[in-house]
Amino acid sequence: MSNAKDYIAQWYEVREEFGISDAIHIFFHNLSSGNNEFQEFRHRDMDGIGMIARSLEDMGYQHSALPVSRDPQEPGIFSVWKKQRKLQSERLPKTVQWQSFQSGIQAEATMPQIGIIEPDLLEHLKATSAIRGVSLASFILASLNKAAFEQLLQPGSTACWFYPVNIRDQQSGQNDRGNRSSGFYLPVTENSTAESIHQQVRERLRTQQHWWLWKQAHIGRLIGKRGVRWIYQKLSRSQFYLGSYSFLGDWSMKDHPQLVLGVCGPGSENYPIATGITESNNHLSLALKFHPSICKNDSSTQACLQRWIDILKEDSGYE
Repeated sequence: MSNAKDYIAQWYEVREEFGISDAIHIFFHNLSSGNNEFQEFRHRDMDGIGMIARSLEDMGYQHSALPVSRDPQEPGIFSVWKKQRKLQSERLPKTVQWQSFQSGIQAEATMPQIGIIEPDLLEHLKATSAIRGVSLASFILASLNKAAFEQLLQPGSTACWFYPVNIRDQQSGQNDRGNRSSGFYLPVTENSTAESIHQQVRERLRTQQHWWLWKQAHIGRLIGKRGVRWIYQKLSRSQFYLGSYSFLGDWSMKDHPQLVLGVCGPGSENYPIATGITESNNHLSLALKFHPSICKNDSSTQACLQRWIDILKEDSGYE
C-alpha cells in the first residue's frame, strides 16, 4: 500500500462521526450449496479493489498488479481545471423524487441481496452489449436504472448515479491497496438507454471529470479534518443521489471454481442504493442493498433485484 496519506479516508471518518457506516461487504457465493459467506471491511482503509485483493491474498492468490487507470499517470490540477472550464455549464439534479423517503432513520442497514448470473446468460449479455456498441457495465446499469425507477421513484423524475472510476496509475498504483477510486455523476431518467449511458460515461472520462472530483476530494490537505467535517455537513444536507454503481471487473479464482466473488458498497441516506457487479469464474454477481431511508425490509430489495435480472433478460432478448 502507498505510504502517502489517504485523504479520501477523511471523508469516511467524518461520516462515522455522524453515525454513517463505511462498511463494505465482500462475499463468496458457493455454487454448490447456494450459501453466501460475507466479510466486512472499512472503506476508510481501502476501496473495493483493494479489499478484493486483500481477501484473495488471504486465500493464497497473489494480485501484485491491480487493475489500473486508462490514464498513464495522474494529471496536474491546472490541466484538469482547464478541461472543466471548457465544458458547457451542466446543472445536475441533486435531489431524488423517491416514492417513499424517511430521513433520520437510525435502523441498521440491511445486508446485500445477491443475484448470480449464469455463464450462458452472461455470454449473451456480453454479445448483446457488443452488438449495440456499449460496454457490459453500461448495459447492466441501464437495466438497474430501469428497475429502480419502476419500483422506487416517482414518474417523470430525473436523478443521478455516482459512477466510481479506478484511478490507480500505471506507474505506481498497481500495488496500492488504499482508496484509489474517484468518479463522476450521471444524470438519468426512467427512459435512459444503455447507449445514452455509455456515451455519457465516455464523455465524462474524456473530459477527466473523475480527476476533477479527485482533486476536490483532497481539499483536506489544505483545510484539515475540521474543514472536511464542515463541508460534509453542508453537502449532506443538500445533495442527494440515487446511489453508487460499482462495476469491479473480473476476479476469477482458478483454485476455487465453485465460488463466485462479489462486493457491495456501504450506502447512506445521500446515496441510498448500494451496488456491486463482479465477474468471477464465468459468472456475474449482482449485489444490491437499500438504505433504510428508502426501504423498510429486505423483500423490497429482493423484488428490485429480481426485476433488474428480468430486465437484463428482456432487453437482451434472452430466452
